[in-house]
Amino acid sequence: MKTRIYTLLALLIIGAMALSACTLPAAAPAGAGGESAAGDQPIELLYMTHNHAQSIPVNEAAIAEFQESHPNVTITFDNAPHSNYEQKILTAFAGGEGPDVFWAGDWMIPQFVKNGIVAPVNPTAFGVQTQDEFVDLYDAGSLDAFTVDGKVYTGGVSEYNTFSLIYDKDDFAEAGIEPLSKETPITWEELSDIAAKLTKKDGDKVVRIGLEWPFQTPIWTVLVQEPMLRQLGGELINAETGMPDFTQEPMVKVMEYVQSLRQAGAIDPALDQNLLDDLVNDRASIIIGGPWAAKPLNDLDPNLNWDTAPLPQFADAVDRVTTLYAWAWFVSAKSSPEEQEAAWEFVNLLTSKQQQWWDEVGYVQARKANIDGMTLPEYYAQSDPRLATIFADYPFGKSEFRSPQYFELSDIWTRAQDRVLQGEDVMTVLQEAQAQAEQAVAQ
Repeated sequence: MKTRIYTLLALLIIGAMALSACTLPAAAPAGAGGESAAGDQPIELLYMTHNHAQSIPVNEAAIAEFQESHPNVTITFDNAPHSNYEQKILTAFAGGEGPDVFWAGDWMIPQFVKNGIVAPVNPTAFGVQTQDEFVDLYDAGSLDAFTVDGKVYTGGVSEYNTFSLIYDKDDFAEAGIEPLSKETPITWEELSDIAAKLTKKDGDKVVRIGLEWPFQTPIWTVLVQEPMLRQLGGELINAETGMPDFTQEPMVKVMEYVQSLRQAGAIDPALDQNLLDDLVNDRASIIIGGPWAAKPLNDLDPNLNWDTAPLPQFADAVDRVTTLYAWAWFVSAKSSPEEQEAAWEFVNLLTSKQQQWWDEVGYVQARKANIDGMTLPEYYAQSDPRLATIFADYPFGKSEFRSPQYFELSDIWTRAQDRVLQGEDVMTVLQEAQAQAEQAVAQ
């Protein structure tokens, strides 16, 4: 039975992520057994990531390994809270102190390229000669979101994600609610009713909320609500005009739904402390998250009786839609040629740690690998059958909207959400958001 489950999961991952069944041998990390292309002159690199706890030891170990094989290179590691990470990156570059190597999401590519922040990949750092050969090191399509005018602007995807529901089965049992289907999505309307029943009070004080996501983080606003918008046939950016549209009917329905969650007692932004900690410590019963959640949840509480369910769909959805997003490694175009060369070699090493990124962090990788005779999808399939549901959501995923004003627009969306959750009139809020968005795009 276990073999059948693992086989099914492998097939789901392969189909969902369009991963190739054949793999190319990974290029040897630069500097391994040979002189670094960066030479012997002293080089200092600043490496920045957001501070996902499980990722820090892997990053630190890679830094130590690289510095040992490149004694002329010193790497300073800086990790920032996820909630303000993108703003920290942009502020650093605006102040002339941007990192040489950094994580960032695919949604930032238009802004990065427009402002000349990121450099096109240097294939030779990865043991190949051309960009096409570099692309062949990765799963088909995984670098598309990082390609502009035929140039690839990343050294590789650090995590490749979709969103699904993750919930505490014991809370469901306590509330007399049956476990959710692992194949068929419930509706958002059904989720509202379920989450309201799971909310728990001690007297007048709410001690557990039914549903949670990070309400104050702009990227999460988009990742959670843009699939809702698309399910109803909407798009934030109008394809004909290129302008954002916050007052379209699907957006109004999404915001009315979010407001109804608050009114039903299914969500409460004031109770949001830390997404995974809140689920583990019974402050939340359902969270929205990706495959990256499995490892830390099991580390935090091996006895937590969690399970997964597909991302909900509206009862009158036009299409089934989930989200699709990726973080990747970038090299600064502002760094010197010598710094860039060393930085690309460091990224090559980072992307060659596919097994560690999964085993120790839970990050799905896109660089092809063969681990003990298995492809990455086959290797992933061994870890946790509960992830089959999350991987099955990938085929319905769409990347976030593209705009050089992504940060401004996602912030406007988040501020509108906050006002709606406070009970303000939805259309009034969205009309003001539209005016702000038009001003942001015009600048």
